[in-house]
Amino acid sequence: MQSSITRPTTPEQALALLRGARSELGTPISDLVVTDDHLTTAFASRNRRPEWTWVAERDGATVGRVAGWGAPANDQPWILDFFDLGAEPDRLEIMAALLRRAAADLHAGGLEQVELNLFPPACWRDDPPPALEDLLAGAKAAGFEILVTRRRFRWTPAAGLPLLSDDGGSLRFEPVTGPDDPVLADAYRRTFEGSLDAHTRRSLRTRDAAGLAAEELADMVNYAGPVDGWRVAYDASGALVGLVTGNPGTKVFTGYVGVVPEQRGQGYARELLAWMTRWQAEQGAEKVVGETDDENVPMAKAFEAAGFVQESARIDLVA
Repeated sequence: MQSSITRPTTPEQALALLRGARSELGTPISDLVVTDDHLTTAFASRNRRPEWTWVAERDGATVGRVAGWGAPANDQPWILDFFDLGAEPDRLEIMAALLRRAAADLHAGGLEQVELNLFPPACWRDDPPPALEDLLAGAKAAGFEILVTRRRFRWTPAAGLPLLSDDGGSLRFEPVTGPDDPVLADAYRRTFEGSLDAHTRRSLRTRDAAGLAAEELADMVNYAGPVDGWRVAYDASGALVGLVTGNPGTKVFTGYVGVVPEQRGQGYARELLAWMTRWQAEQGAEKVVGETDDENVPMAKAFEAAGFVQESARIDLVA
């Protein structure tokens, strides 16, 4: 029996259609996004929208769901991150149809790149949950392919404050005036050179570095702002080392840790991360989360050296 795809028109309708979903991936973030508390808050803040919601129905019952997440001020979502496969025998085909429809609607609305983010367990390659295999198969059938795989790390106060080394302790951390601070923007642009980040490399194929830096810093305020703790760092000689961004609160995010090319290989990524984590702890952080591409081994080592542990993985797919 064919299923039909519905898009709600109000936040109340969207909430009613999404409630009761199951993530099936078994990680903290995938479990969080299907909770009533998260959904209620996200629709109220406009991080989720009715027009970013797609629900498959069959014979009056919900059989699959997909939803996006984005900034309150943006017209299009950053990512699709909410998935419920349902329990139908053809759930893979239903998910593929939902993703094809979501991608078509978002492309029609002007979004150039539609991205899916899946958050499986850290061991997903050796022991993938069945839901992950179906989600990946459904995404492939809908025309998506894996752009990059990532690691998601977590710090809590139980790990203790990360120590600053003698060299790190001599770094000078300067605040910034905002995402358009020219010193910040130039430092961020310079970190693109030789970047191990797959999204950055992909974007630079068609984008000017200065324009990309300005756009991404403006967007970064939405998930790692305000800029109170953002810093540009210099070494003892006054030479630029890099930048670090993050937000204050109880459950917070390490937005970006970047070292300029000429300063790499000296352990500065760990120092930047340690400084930000200590600042976030002073602001009351009970949990700090950060991510990096699997290919970026130096950043993964910096997380581990600063007391972070891997919480889950992340798989980014693009249409």
